[in-house]
Amino acid sequence: MNKKLIPYISIIPALSLITLTIIAPLFLMIRVSLLKPPEGTGFYIPYTFSFQNYQSVLDLYGINILFNTIIFAFEVSSLSLLIGLMFAFIMLNLSNRMRIICFTCLLLPKFINPLIVVFGLQRLLGNHGLINESLINLHLTNEPLDLIRNHFGALIGEIYLTIPFITLFLFSQLMNIDEGIHNAASGLGASPYQVFRKITLPMCFPGILITLQLSIAWNLGSFLGPLFLGNPSNTTISCEIYHQAFEIGNWPLAATWGVLMSAIIITFLLIPRFTISFMFKENLK
Repeated sequence: MNKKLIPYISIIPALSLITLTIIAPLFLMIRVSLLKPPEGTGFYIPYTFSFQNYQSVLDLYGINILFNTIIFAFEVSSLSLLIGLMFAFIMLNLSNRMRIICFTCLLLPKFINPLIVVFGLQRLLGNHGLINESLINLHLTNEPLDLIRNHFGALIGEIYLTIPFITLFLFSQLMNIDEGIHNAASGLGASPYQVFRKITLPMCFPGILITLQLSIAWNLGSFLGPLFLGNPSNTTISCEIYHQAFEIGNWPLAATWGVLMSAIIITFLLIPRFTISFMFKENLK
């Protein structure tokens, strides 16, 4: 066998898996999005072709959902990044035994069905949940606070689901920084804040940007938080896909929303790459 062909042959299993699980379903979704919605029973009208669904998602209602999804993803990602960075710094200064305990507490909810986690948050944040009951018993409030069925509840749900991943990414970035640099800066009289601002933050800044980018891409598909802890004004693209497919039965329109969400995520992931390539184009020559 020609040795030059070995690298190409070795990637065939990976390409086959990507084709079967990503590319083929994506093309099938695009084809369904171009079918006409059913007029009676059924999922769609077979052997039809129409751009009607794409016109529907670009009306005022669709644009509101689009902007709400993007803004919500940025909100969740920014807050998760701040909280995750704080958790990562705390674990960085702990002993190995305490780190194991913290990682266990952080990752344990990820081994549970996310739907169960969200229902647990409903009980925790509800009018008769632990938080409201504690606030009332401590006489900090006279009536339960509205912590769910609003924008705050949707944020809490998605942040809770996102923080474990962000914390792990940021912790690995902080661990890669040589501790000797921190010790040298401290020995020269730098305060902890100066060490963080002038050394730690610049050195892990690329990792922070990548983490933020992945988090936003992840949260563009926010579903459980807005659906079970938010209200209709917090509808995201994923919630609208669920509504059109499983409640109304309009699968072509649901597929159109899916194509739109895929295009937004792919575009968002590619923009930083093209921006960096353009900014450093002269250095790459």
